[in-house]
Amino acid sequence: MKVFITGASGWVGRHVVPELQSHGHEITALARSDSSADALEKQGVKVIRGGLEDTDILHSAAKESDAVIHLAYIHDFSDYGGKPAQIDFEAIKAMASALEGTNKIFVGTSGALGLQGEQTEKDSSAGGPRKIGEEITFSFKEKGVKTIVIRLAPSIHGKGDKGFIPILINFSKKSGYSAFIENKPINWKGCHVKDASILYRLSIENEKIPNGSILHGISDEIGIPFSEIAKSIGNNLSLEIKAFNSIKDEDEIKKHFDWMAMILNYDCNAKNQITKEITGWIPKEKGLLEDINTGSYFQ
Repeated sequence: MKVFITGASGWVGRHVVPELQSHGHEITALARSDSSADALEKQGVKVIRGGLEDTDILHSAAKESDAVIHLAYIHDFSDYGGKPAQIDFEAIKAMASALEGTNKIFVGTSGALGLQGEQTEKDSSAGGPRKIGEEITFSFKEKGVKTIVIRLAPSIHGKGDKGFIPILINFSKKSGYSAFIENKPINWKGCHVKDASILYRLSIENEKIPNGSILHGISDEIGIPFSEIAKSIGNNLSLEIKAFNSIKDEDEIKKHFDWMAMILNYDCNAKNQITKEITGWIPKEKGLLEDINTGSYFQ
């Protein structure tokens, strides 16, 4: 297939590109910077210069493709539901509308963080701006576009990860201790970036995936208490591990976790069984906790 990808030079995209190429797909990718364009071209990717705000460019590139994988998002947590979300909504519309009446594939990306309890792909609903992005994507289901949304685990981990786990490690180094909130227990799940890249490939290759499907890019079968993540970080850094109370330690929590404090209100314990059944996806890489303890995070 001819596949157009946004976010191809990002953390997940850098793994999706070679995964698709190794199975014979021809990749065109959006690149804003010279460095991203150069890196992609060296991989044999056709590069189109532009950003998510360039809706005409997105529409044209999508129209020339057999499938679109939309990975890019402006991760500005100071304005998460504001301008970045609006840019994402317009980008989805621009690309998906180019596929109307063709039955070609549009794969959007959402998040599993905040899905409360052991929810499945069918009985769960994303929150915040990601929910609106999902709704916009699925609005094209009745317009001749095969629509799929992949909700990624809060930690897409592996060597080179710059997401939540490295951020937590840096917070611990700065504070001199690792921490969790004892009276607000949450569970997180992860997905190794290599497993996630395979799921994206299967999403465009497997013709049996129903139109309008939600897939969970989550490989951990059992939710990991955030306290265990904090303890693993503390033990690997030989640091004290503090158990905060959300009421009496509010100032310390904000000081230690900074902008990430708000994220610790959200659970991720969702299931992936339907995803595995309809795609044939079998995650094979390390789970999140094992990767923290035996991977490259502390090398």
